[in-house]
Amino acid sequence: MTDICDICGLTVSRRGVSDHLKEVTDRVGRSEGAWLLTLNTEMLARGSRDPDYWKMIQKADIITADGMPLVWASNFKYPGRTIDGRTTGVDLVDALLRVKNVPKFAVIGGKSPLETIKTYGARTVEACAFVYDGMVDLSDEQLSWFSDELIRHQARVVFIALGVPKQDLLALELRRKVPQAVLMGIGGTFEILGPKGGRAPHWMQRGGLEWLYRLAKDPGRLWKRYLINYPRGIWFLIKDCLVASK
Repeated sequence: MTDICDICGLTVSRRGVSDHLKEVTDRVGRSEGAWLLTLNTEMLARGSRDPDYWKMIQKADIITADGMPLVWASNFKYPGRTIDGRTTGVDLVDALLRVKNVPKFAVIGGKSPLETIKTYGARTVEACAFVYDGMVDLSDEQLSWFSDELIRHQARVVFIALGVPKQDLLALELRRKVPQAVLMGIGGTFEILGPKGGRAPHWMQRGGLEWLYRLAKDPGRLWKRYLINYPRGIWFLIKDCLVASK
């Protein structure tokens, strides 16, 4: 049985968190880079109205399902061969920072990433090779500086915490310039994993309601994302399922 499926024209992995963690660590061991994209409803919404963005994320080497609606869609389109649970950026980063031999990693963006990294202990802090939390403008000069620093610090994993679409644009550029690094766009992962963050209860995660938990915690910042953009992404998924059912 193939370990990929088609969701809205994207090749999405059917594997679960542990398999994706092994994929990342194996690639690190082989000095084989990748752009790993955790596909969520916000990306679906953007892709439904921005063909250029959709073409860009199709270039990702690994696409995981970050969101229960994608898991449900795969179950509808491929009964009995559904995605093995979602793989969120939060889950994957958390798992990677807990492995016995944390690979050298770098962070670009994020809210107080070092504060979060320190909660994982001295071993993880030591593995942190480079952190940049300043302004990212994607200029040629900055891209060259990023690639030089990542190579100089021998970063094998790069967490890009800039949000959509900036983190995807940066991942695509660095994929060419630092081919030995595994690049992951992770949005607000460090904020969620940090001392002031927190995940939704498991029952909300399983029921696809984590968005509601986050909205309740920060309605002023997130209302547009969840109440306007997310329905567009859900409709994109529904149309894909309806086409598949014909």
